[in-house]
Amino acid sequence: MDGDTEPPKLNEDEWFSTSETIAKELQSFADEFGSFTPHHFAQVNFHHLRRDGLIRTTRNELCEISIHIKTCPKCELLYVAKNCLLWSRLYKMATWDIVERAPPCIRLAYAKKTIKTVTNYLAAVGLLAPPFYKSRSAPSCNSMRHWGYCHPNEYCRAMKTDSTFEYIEAREHVKLSRTHS
Repeated sequence: MDGDTEPPKLNEDEWFSTSETIAKELQSFADEFGSFTPHHFAQVNFHHLRRDGLIRTTRNELCEISIHIKTCPKCELLYVAKNCLLWSRLYKMATWDIVERAPPCIRLAYAKKTIKTVTNYLAAVGLLAPPFYKSRSAPSCNSMRHWGYCHPNEYCRAMKTDSTFEYIEAREHVKLSRTHS
């Protein structure tokens, strides 16, 4: 995904233009309007497509170009489920191996496929670094309670604050106190 290499190739049956041309047009469009969606870009730049509007394959090709030239942060669909190629990559990055030692509320959010909540936590604690993803911060215990994910275990009960960050420290403290007993 380096901007110095060639953008991904386009299917010539679907596009009139080259990937290099589309990359330049997309960068220009994003700079001019400040944001874009693949569909809005295709409506304005319809002359690049061999058919009316984007289909799944052409949208994915356009998104691959956007990822390559790093215009995704200007895309209004960035990390929107089923509309963004990076969403499925994000989902694949958050694996059970990473999540299994997280607080029970984060594990429950993972089981319920609430990937943004899980990713916000994992990115905030430094366990994931997804491209272009801006974590809002780790969700608080209060938020997780409000959303119905809170099922405290013994480590949660040992926490002194309402911060999911404290879970790891509380877990360690409880385990150490067991060995000293």
